[in-house]
Amino acid sequence: MQNQHRRLAAILFTDIVGYTAMMQQDEQNAVSITKRYTSVLKQLVPLHGGEILNDYGDGCLCSFSSATEAVRCALQIQKQLRDEPKVPLRIGVHIGEVLLEDGKIFGDGVNVASRIQSLAQGNSILFSKEIFDKIKNQPDFKSISLGSFEFKSVDEPMEVFALANDGLTVPRKEEMTGKLREVKKKSARKKWIIASALIVIAFSAFFVYEKLKNKNPFKGKDRSVVILPFDNYTNDPEQESFIDGITDEITTQLAKIADMKVIGRTSAVFFKNSKEPLDKIAATLGVAAYLEGSVQREGDTVRITAQLIDANTQEHIWAERYDRNLKDIFSMQSEVAQEIARQLHAKLTDAEKDRINKKPTDNIEAFKFYTKGRLFADRRTSAGFDSAEANYNKALELDPNYALAYSGLGDLYIVNLKGLTQMEAMPIAKDFATKAVSLDSTLGEAFTTLGMIQSAFDYDWKRSKTTLEKAIAYNPNYSRAHLFYGNLLQYTGENPAQGTMELKKALSLDPLSNNLNYVLGRNYYFARNYDSAYQQLKKTLALFPAFHLAKGNLVFVLLAQKNYPEAFHAIEAMDTTAVYKRLYNKATTLSYAYAVSGNKAGAKLELEKSMAKYPDQSPFNVAQVYVALGDYGKALDKLEQAYQTRDIWMYNLNVDPAFDPIRNEPRFKALLKKMNLE
Repeated sequence: MQNQHRRLAAILFTDIVGYTAMMQQDEQNAVSITKRYTSVLKQLVPLHGGEILNDYGDGCLCSFSSATEAVRCALQIQKQLRDEPKVPLRIGVHIGEVLLEDGKIFGDGVNVASRIQSLAQGNSILFSKEIFDKIKNQPDFKSISLGSFEFKSVDEPMEVFALANDGLTVPRKEEMTGKLREVKKKSARKKWIIASALIVIAFSAFFVYEKLKNKNPFKGKDRSVVILPFDNYTNDPEQESFIDGITDEITTQLAKIADMKVIGRTSAVFFKNSKEPLDKIAATLGVAAYLEGSVQREGDTVRITAQLIDANTQEHIWAERYDRNLKDIFSMQSEVAQEIARQLHAKLTDAEKDRINKKPTDNIEAFKFYTKGRLFADRRTSAGFDSAEANYNKALELDPNYALAYSGLGDLYIVNLKGLTQMEAMPIAKDFATKAVSLDSTLGEAFTTLGMIQSAFDYDWKRSKTTLEKAIAYNPNYSRAHLFYGNLLQYTGENPAQGTMELKKALSLDPLSNNLNYVLGRNYYFARNYDSAYQQLKKTLALFPAFHLAKGNLVFVLLAQKNYPEAFHAIEAMDTTAVYKRLYNKATTLSYAYAVSGNKAGAKLELEKSMAKYPDQSPFNVAQVYVALGDYGKALDKLEQAYQTRDIWMYNLNVDPAFDPIRNEPRFKALLKKMNLE
């Protein structure tokens, strides 16, 4: 049986005036004000024998056993909130019989206190005749009657008073707003005239509201948007990955809409905690609109505030605040995504709506582990990948059908920073991606992973093309799908020009991705467009000065341009860490540079050193040196070895300029045939 009882109580209602507009104009200031208001309330209410029963964030309901203490508490609250940062709080107080049930309070007394509060203004305290009668003989309080008001759902008009102590605001009747109106005696004719006028006003107000409810409708035609990382207002750093997960999920849902351009998470996260002006961020990312927001969490309740802003005019297109239970977080994310699409006038197909509304998991704890795993994966280090794998597996322990977690595991083994050979890593990645697709047949991320494996490991280019086209259809804004599809079109020779366009599309979706910037430069090199390759790789290194892959490929571009002095200078800037031995190994790259520039003795010496130091380095890279030295037999031996071990660089064999001298060799042609590239 529920625990309930009735009692006489003084009810105090509070509300921060204009809180929604405040959030739209200056969210950080609004949150600061809310924190100050909450702190003052939690300090003063118990001191006056009161209890905070319901906390609405920007307002609350408190109960007191004494009317005098309720008013005295209200006075102290307003006094403290007049100091900076000022909080424009309005307070309404009433006394009456209420029903308490399981810590919650109900009854007419609650409703009346709420109605009185709605009439108040910032820094004012209004109260009923019942409260006035309790405090009228106390010299501490100065009161003034504001007249009688008719309350909705209250039979008789009620007189309302304002506390008039020094420093408080006493509302003027003509300034008081709300659903209430002052009662005046009227003749039947006057009542009819006023009623008619009210009907006209109501209709007018409806049409005005319909016209103005979207104050600054989006006028652009470019339906492009970035979801910037939400601010963490939980004061708990442990919630950071969870909050990032909310941002990412909204991005992921929006990305499923073909009629929109949605910036990827890599570029959005680039501006996390950035002091850069938002209009400049939007210009850098090339978007017409951006969404910013914040997250507060208290137990199982999550408050999310979101604002969609026109990047060109800086006007607010739309803003909303969501107070949801934790278990409803996925439906809220889908709701926000669809609202953004609607505000930017994007067309959604029924299939897209179904994909957006599909929950990734029903287990919120699994979601938290998954988002934490993705945070670690973004570090792209061996230790980060180990932590990511651990978190993905924890997510799967809680929800064995969590498709995204399987897809995330697959991606870890594709990048392969775990020291495994390709023959060991790729089958594991394939199993995870296949499992993800079996659980969610519309998961673009998993299809992308499968498509990449079919290209770079299975050499099943036709099947890969079909798979990657599915990935793009299911997630048209997923940059990795466009990346691998563009690579396929170029590396097979099917349509190199379209391949470059796909890669540019990928980069437009994630313009601050170090990998996408690098691959575009590399693919210009493969297309023999050395000037564009040079410019793109220099741009990449300007953004990411320590990015090893861009450093290594820049050397090859400079050698192709016969710019030997700069090439050798670029080699000096390369890393010597052993982790790069299967990528652009500095020693082997130096050997290749000597061979191309005519110093064959130096090339052989450096190659010997390199092979002695890294006997298990990429045979593909060694083959490049042998070609430059003119030793085609050894080059082809190394390429055969690279084929047998599924060296990741074999992905590029058909287009790499380093092998142009041996393209007519029968063994080379036979190798291409085995790779289905004849």
